[in-house]
Amino acid sequence: MQRVNVYKGALPHRLYSASTVLPNIKKIRRGSRRCSTNVQTQKAEAAETLSFERELLQAHDTAVELFGVIESEDLLKPGERELDINNKIFELTASRFGTRKHWHKRLVRTGENTIHPIFVDTPDRVLLEDDIAFIDLGPVFGSLEADFARTYVIGGDQAKHDLAAALPRIFTVCKQFYLSRPSMTGAELYDFVCKTCKEFGYVYGNKYCAHLLGEFAHKTRYGLADINFARPENDTPMSDPAPNGDKRYWVLEIHILQDPAIGTYGGFYEDLLNL
Repeated sequence: MQRVNVYKGALPHRLYSASTVLPNIKKIRRGSRRCSTNVQTQKAEAAETLSFERELLQAHDTAVELFGVIESEDLLKPGERELDINNKIFELTASRFGTRKHWHKRLVRTGENTIHPIFVDTPDRVLLEDDIAFIDLGPVFGSLEADFARTYVIGGDQAKHDLAAALPRIFTVCKQFYLSRPSMTGAELYDFVCKTCKEFGYVYGNKYCAHLLGEFAHKTRYGLADINFARPENDTPMSDPAPNGDKRYWVLEIHILQDPAIGTYGGFYEDLLNL
């Protein structure tokens, strides 16, 4: 009887045995399991990142609340010395917010002391009746750092009030510029901040305009290399991870100085940049 090829070319001419097919099926299954494992790992890492960001935001919100209490307690009173105000803030932070840990030195600067950034030590000074001051705090809540600064005007000096009002506006312009292109380098952001301050009529007053923030102590974890600051020497994209693979979180600092012809003083404003 004539044998009929029922496949009619629908399948390859060489037929495979079960012993050939089964190992291939096993390879496909192993590959699927690896793919599934990778997806699960990515999801777990994304969830961990989201949780960490929420905790950082909570630390930030607690710092905002702390500043609200400082303002409601009216701690910036004419006649008070900077050191005394600083000590009262420390005790308030401990009693109301449960922490005595601050990752950088607490700054209460008034009058001519406001022109100096954090790395400059200034003499203790009395807050005057017609004055300007800024408070810069880095409280640690749990294991996470906050970093927050605001400027206050005592009295009716219009030039001081204008400077204080310009700070959040400059901050917003610079943050929006960064968010439009997070891959910009630290040098590019620093250059833009300096130009923006000049457009508003002020001089930028620091060697850098942004730095890292995170789990205490981020300085120990990441160090003080140029890549961890938005400064002219940093040609690394700010969106790049840290050398250990961590996502990096930034705070933006706006430190402006008044025209010396008007008065020797400045103001400071600090808040989250990429959260």
